[in-house]
Amino acid sequence: MQQFHTQEYPAANRNYKDRLFRFVFKNKKDLLDLYNAINGTDYDNPEELEVNTLENVLYLSMKNDLSFLI
Repeated sequence: MQQFHTQEYPAANRNYKDRLFRFVFKNKKDLLDLYNAINGTDYDNPEELEVNTLENVLYLSMKNDLSFLI
């Protein structure tokens, strides 16, 4: 995939997307619903989620700073 970094196609602001994801899924119930939808599971207790915030972590050349455990 070719990347364009011009005035017409500016570079993506990945921090903005991170903040939007955190805002949308700050509620554990919503985060659990997302997990169930992606994985085809039926977990129903959002209190079983443990949200982890990592600082300056790279995974496959992409910044990965938010994860959760069930």
